[in-house]
Amino acid sequence: MASRDESSVIQQGLSSDEAALLKEQFGPNQLPAPPSPHWWQQLLQQFQNTLIVILSMAALLSVVLGHWVDSAIIGAVILINTLLGFLQENRAEKAVAALQSYLIEYSQVLRDGHWQKQPSNTLVPGDWVRIENGDRVPADLDLLEAHQLQVDESLLTGESLPLDKAVSGQKPDSMVHAGTLVTRGSGVGKVRAIGSATAIGQIQQLMDQTQTQKSPLLLRINRLSRLLGGAVLVLAVIAAAVAWKRGEDLEFAILAAISLAVAIIPEGLPAVISITLALGVQRMARQGAIIRQLPAVETLGAVTVICTDKTGTLTENRMAVADLRLAEDNPEGRRRALEIMLLCNDAEIMPDGRGSGDPLEQALLRFVREEQANELPVQQALPRLDTRPFDHEKPYMATRHSDRVAIKGAPEYVLRHCLDFQNPEFAYWEGVISEMANLGLRTIALAEADPADWMTLDARNWRWLGVVALLDPPRPAVPAAIAACREAGIRVIMVTGDHPRTAATIARQVGLSTENSIKVVDHNRWVAASPEERRVLAQEVSVFARVQPADKLELVQTLQSSGEVVAMTGDGVNDAPALRRAQIGVAMGLSGSAVAREAAAMILTDDDFAHIASAVAEGRHIYHNIQQTILFMLPTNFAQGLVIFIAVLGGITLPITPLQILWINTVTAVTLALVFAFMGANQTFMQRPPRPLQEPLMTGLLWLRIGIVTTFLVATVFVVFSWDNAAAGIRHAHTLAVNILMAMEGGILLAMYGRRRLDRGDWVLYGSLSSMVVLQGLFSQWSLLQHVFQSATMSMMDLSIILLTAFLAWLVTQLTMRIRKRGKPSS
Repeated sequence: MASRDESSVIQQGLSSDEAALLKEQFGPNQLPAPPSPHWWQQLLQQFQNTLIVILSMAALLSVVLGHWVDSAIIGAVILINTLLGFLQENRAEKAVAALQSYLIEYSQVLRDGHWQKQPSNTLVPGDWVRIENGDRVPADLDLLEAHQLQVDESLLTGESLPLDKAVSGQKPDSMVHAGTLVTRGSGVGKVRAIGSATAIGQIQQLMDQTQTQKSPLLLRINRLSRLLGGAVLVLAVIAAAVAWKRGEDLEFAILAAISLAVAIIPEGLPAVISITLALGVQRMARQGAIIRQLPAVETLGAVTVICTDKTGTLTENRMAVADLRLAEDNPEGRRRALEIMLLCNDAEIMPDGRGSGDPLEQALLRFVREEQANELPVQQALPRLDTRPFDHEKPYMATRHSDRVAIKGAPEYVLRHCLDFQNPEFAYWEGVISEMANLGLRTIALAEADPADWMTLDARNWRWLGVVALLDPPRPAVPAAIAACREAGIRVIMVTGDHPRTAATIARQVGLSTENSIKVVDHNRWVAASPEERRVLAQEVSVFARVQPADKLELVQTLQSSGEVVAMTGDGVNDAPALRRAQIGVAMGLSGSAVAREAAAMILTDDDFAHIASAVAEGRHIYHNIQQTILFMLPTNFAQGLVIFIAVLGGITLPITPLQILWINTVTAVTLALVFAFMGANQTFMQRPPRPLQEPLMTGLLWLRIGIVTTFLVATVFVVFSWDNAAAGIRHAHTLAVNILMAMEGGILLAMYGRRRLDRGDWVLYGSLSSMVVLQGLFSQWSLLQHVFQSATMSMMDLSIILLTAFLAWLVTQLTMRIRKRGKPSS
């Protein structure tokens, strides 16, 4: 049972000045951030990488053998790559932390006599706060009002069932605590404690809003690193054993093993992939899609079906009353209808025209103002005594006043409680509602009842007053976004609680279907269908109307049973099961409840469907860039390793020395490999079918491509080295081999990058190639580096050979990409 102090309507709450003074005294309403690891702890974590451990062992062995220069260079490479990894992962953490600014929770607060939306962290003791179904309680509150209020306090007590709350109850029944969830009803409370002074603050167990779990993609890459590490150790042992058996001394055998390890290991790979993910998540945030769970980045590229709400997602959620049909079309009937719009309403319009609360209720208030009705005297003369909040099972809201019960709700439901089926007016009003829905208008019915019937309100003795039609225009960007999804092989399904005819009209307007007659399935048709019929409906129907939260969950399960990868939008507390079950749960940032946001993997900052399509494209973009990074780095490292391995097995001179290999890897990691982290998206990403979710990161076709490019690099290095060694000597041949290998990497990079994209990636490409040219010039021409790496000066003839091999590498890579692209668009 609800309770309300009738004088509460004239309370002003705190003033802005009072709130500002109290905030200075008590500080922000937030818990202290958990201590973050020191920078040196983060730096040490970089050395836990398998590949870095192997390199460290190689450096240590070099010291034991007395090769101080080698060990110093290896140590420098380790330091450079760990610093690179540290800086980039630190940047990634800052990027994730920056997303918190997008995830600020808001509360309805009574300030300066008006209910207004304020960041929850600005609450102070004494504030009046309104809480509703789906909200996370922002502070410890003493209840002033409670309307069928239930709160889940499992976070504090471990109690799994929601607890009833009432103003008249004894503590703790008359209190609600920060961090708990409102599962039913609504209420108003006065802030007792904030931040660390709350019950949850005292035990520091509030769940963090951003989950920092590793993406399956990162786990796969870690597994790839461990696989490479194992292969390195095996091949190093084989090379050392072969050298030893051939009669070489122990030092040579160990140096051969060290060279092989240094050659194959792609030291910079983990760091480059981390920054690629971080940059992608930042781009999504700027486009209005906040990723709460990193696995969503990988899964986005595999989505095959998007199930989306209509209101606020496909439409602007900018409602305006378009029509009002009255049961009694006279001044008295109009006055009573307008009074219902005012009384059964939790929204508020500020003096400056800004509104707070549900957009539909704001639209009703604005309409009343346009009708020149003075709402304040009505609300003061008829204060609210009790409330029944809207419920999906009973889709209406009711407020009790001294002379009436004011009711508004779903037209079909309200109509059945007012008129008998046999009444001729019942069919007339059904026709009116259908006519409005056919125009794409959202409808809400108005009714009243006697206050004495409050306890038995569902007994169907309401008085019908009429129906309001509201216009909510489609978002301008939605038709193009839906067309892009269709081209990308992604079905879009509208799942809405609105009238079937309204849903069908909006579906036509946004291009969800090109047919004049759109098949719509409502709740009754869905629950009556067998499991097999549901599978057929889920595959053939694009509009589901009058759905209930349980229908959403069943639709997701049905689609998944057919092999679909589903993204599902939702905003209410009852949507949480469907959001958790979908591979990508998408919560509304503006209208969504705290429960929905916590259940989701992604949040839309302004509820716009177009951002879902953008996020899918970005997910494909990130996955592609990571794949390209691996495709670029592995052939070079494999080629270096094979050059060493073949030379040791054949007992011939190494074409590239271990120190020179370290130089190549370092230059590659800090210049060329970073290009793919910044590479812009290709338009063809959204012209391809979704990637199978279980498809491996590196398919057999991609391994074939790596094999072809690796073979070409190995063969070219051996041919050029053998020719130049005979013509110009070992030192010159080593230098030429290093330069052609770096030049071929540049050719591979240009081939994989493809056309100019006219974005930041182009500048990173030009800068990386320029840096590589400068560094290779220093490697060949600077006396200090010549002394350290035993390099020699290159002539114009050598430069011609270097450029020729770069072109050949570009050509071979282009040919392998054509093999990869068979049946696929260009990348």
